[in-house]
Amino acid sequence: MGISDAKAQIIPSMARKWKQINKFIEIFSGALAQIKISENTVRVVDFGSGKGYLTFALYDYLQKQQFLPFVTGVELNPKMVEFCQSVASASDFQQLDFFQGDVRTYQPEHLDVMIALHACDVATDFAIHTGIRLNAQMIMCAPCCHKELRPQLQSPSVLQPMLQFGIHAGQQAEMLTDTIRALLLKAYGYDTKVFEFVALEHTSKNKMILATKRQNWSEPDQAVLAQIRDLKTMYGIQKHSLELLLNDQWDQQGIGSKC
Repeated sequence: MGISDAKAQIIPSMARKWKQINKFIEIFSGALAQIKISENTVRVVDFGSGKGYLTFALYDYLQKQQFLPFVTGVELNPKMVEFCQSVASASDFQQLDFFQGDVRTYQPEHLDVMIALHACDVATDFAIHTGIRLNAQMIMCAPCCHKELRPQLQSPSVLQPMLQFGIHAGQQAEMLTDTIRALLLKAYGYDTKVFEFVALEHTSKNKMILATKRQNWSEPDQAVLAQIRDLKTMYGIQKHSLELLLNDQWDQQGIGSKC
């Protein structure tokens, strides 16, 4: 994969990537201990798998923890798909495969873990919706390229002095986008955290939304949905894609991909 050399020593230029991989596995491991897995089989879909670093690390980790993993990486770039599939075959990772497409074209019937790291703009919403719809026990997202809410944002009068500055308005739109995502996950039965994935010195796309399924959930939490409505009213937000998808109100249009 280009992380280490022939002597299994980490290549200096890949040290940051190596740290990100290990941090990802550390977070995944902690969340895995909190969810319900039947018959020791873990079905994972990684939307926007890219070069496959995390996808391979995840598969290898699950095998070493005595799980039976079935892992699929979904990626638009055909060259990356071909490369990753060849490495999986050479590594004898028999239940690791790669699919050329995106969250719209790959529709699994079952999954336990849904991962979408750096799925651009509303592609993150489609990925989260897939996880919720299929009752995923764990959802891991690192959102990026928050574009949907920024044009809709109407500054409350008390915040206008702060949000007149473009960088602040962008940060507010990003925070609002991911807050609504996190609240929707809470409303639909998930214990949800939003936190720094890795330090900014490693990547600017460092926010992670981690959600694990509550076993006693039966229907959407109306109190949390009311919180979302209040936030939308405060900022003049008319459309949030994940909310529309969950309410079966989405109008089909193009979505982003991994950046």
